[in-house]
This record gives sequence, structure tokens and C-alpha cells, in this order.
Amino acid sequence: AGSADLNTSSSFFTEKAPRTGVGIMPDGRLILAQVDGIELAKQGVTLAEFAEILYLRGVLHAVNVDGGGSSDSVYKGKVVGKPTCSDTPLICERGVASLTCIYPQPLANWGTFV
Repeated sequence: AGSADLNTSSSFFTEKAPRTGVGIMPDGRLILAQVDGIELAKQGVTLAEFAEILYLRGVLHAVNVDGGGSSDSVYKGKVVGKPTCSDTPLICERGVASLTCIYPQPLANWGTFV
């Protein structure tokens, strides 16, 4: 059986869906990538297609970090993705359990992370 994310015939790997990933370029730059989609409408990309998108843009290492309707991106305080609810075309924001924030420089009062 094994892990669903390592089984290339699992629905996690084969379904077209929204995807979010983090990657490292050969020069060490960090990139964030997000593809919009709707799972029930089979819109978005498969995990292999997402990997190919990142690879063709020169990403050296990448991690798929989220998917489905909670995949979204915010840039300078503005939602730039198209988040969905209940896997329908209705665009709406929803609560999520975790998020990733990237800042161009350390925040003054946050201390040091190791």
C-alpha cells in the first residue's frame, strides 16, 4: 500500500486539483507556486503536472504543501488566487488550519528562528 503521496496511481497523485508548493532555485532563491482549480470539476493540475510546471521553470527542489479549495495566495494584502468553497466554482475565502508567510526581511519583534 504505502503512502498515498508516493503511490502514482492514487487519486492524490492523479486528480486535477488546485495545488500549492514551495521550491528552491539553483541559486538558492525560494519560490512559491499556486495553481487554481476545482476538484469536482476536474480543473487544476495533477501532482505530476505540478512537478513539471516547477521543473520547467528551473526549480531544483520542491515540496507540494497544500491543495484543494484552501490553496490560495495573498500578495501585499490582496488575494491573488481564486479560492473555492465546497469544490464549486463559487469563489470564496475559508478558514484554514495553517499557512505559510514569506517576508523579504526578518520582522523586528519576531526574534530568530532556528
